[in-house]
Amino acid sequence: MTSAARASARLGTAAALSVMLLTGCSDPPPAEEPTGEDLERAWRIAVGDDPLDRTIAEIYSLVLNSREAPTVVVDTETATHEAAAALAQEPGADEGDDDADEGTDGETHEDGNASDEDSGEPEDDRYEIVLTRTLALAQTLDAEGLETLTGEGGTGPAPAAEPADLNELITENLHDAELFTPTEATLTVSAVTTAVVAQSQEFEEDPAEGAQELTGVCDELTVGFSEDLIDPAETVEAFYDCTPEETITAGESELVALLVEAEIDVAFITSAHPAVHDHALVELEDTARAFPHDQYAPVVSSRIAEEVPDVVDEISAELDTEALLTLRRLLTGQDSLTPEEAAEYWLVEEGFIAEPEHWG
Repeated sequence: MTSAARASARLGTAAALSVMLLTGCSDPPPAEEPTGEDLERAWRIAVGDDPLDRTIAEIYSLVLNSREAPTVVVDTETATHEAAAALAQEPGADEGDDDADEGTDGETHEDGNASDEDSGEPEDDRYEIVLTRTLALAQTLDAEGLETLTGEGGTGPAPAAEPADLNELITENLHDAELFTPTEATLTVSAVTTAVVAQSQEFEEDPAEGAQELTGVCDELTVGFSEDLIDPAETVEAFYDCTPEETITAGESELVALLVEAEIDVAFITSAHPAVHDHALVELEDTARAFPHDQYAPVVSSRIAEEVPDVVDEISAELDTEALLTLRRLLTGQDSLTPEEAAEYWLVEEGFIAEPEHWG
């Protein structure tokens, strides 16, 4: 079974029809992997091994290839936020070094590095682009500034930093790289429950309240927390006045199973989880910003920033919560796709690239 067929199986015939309509009418450009000389000069997007992270990196890579900007996805040697922070400090760009922008012969080059002829070394053998998450990058670049944004050290718990404030903090601390538009989707944690529980507790009367709906009824509920969360019980008590009758900590798949089997009433799991759609769960958003809120973002070396096509920002705008849900569904289940296949399918569906010839 081809990747396109498996994707159609995952998302249904309606999605497959939308692919045909888009590719038939919009005539988008093809996305071909770079080879030969193009591969040698290709930009490198560094990313970690998380399947969703890698899929998003592949999306950016494929769409750049379709716009005649050869690009490949490579593994980071460190955590992505560390790689992005390193990208912001190009060799020879240290502040206070008067000779930082001079070659070995004293000649200054536009990119701030000695040329190959002068030094005998390549200008830079690192990544041109790093796909990272804004919260971890802000922590790496300016931990004290992040504490100010989140109110840490105050008299009580403070909401997580607004994504826009995180982005501003990052931009202020990037000296030799640029933060391109982050994804529209915000990564956080939500409380999810079944329609039966939501109806019995009247959670859907005001969706804007989000997890605030738990206040006043939490002591009647059994609540599950993702094992990846730090001190979640204390967090929901502080922000939502929620002290459950009973708590359970487990992996997200186990929590969803317990929720569907009515063993628990509410589960705090990552947002845009496929289970929300698959089981028709009701999502109560973290409106109080009790848990960290961040986004995916491409960090681009200043050496190439002006050459990067505008389509990168267009992709970021399209990568909203619904898009992340779609990608996560493509990556899971019996007919799951690889990150490369999922990225290709999503781009075709959204009309950014042409249907590849190998789809048949």
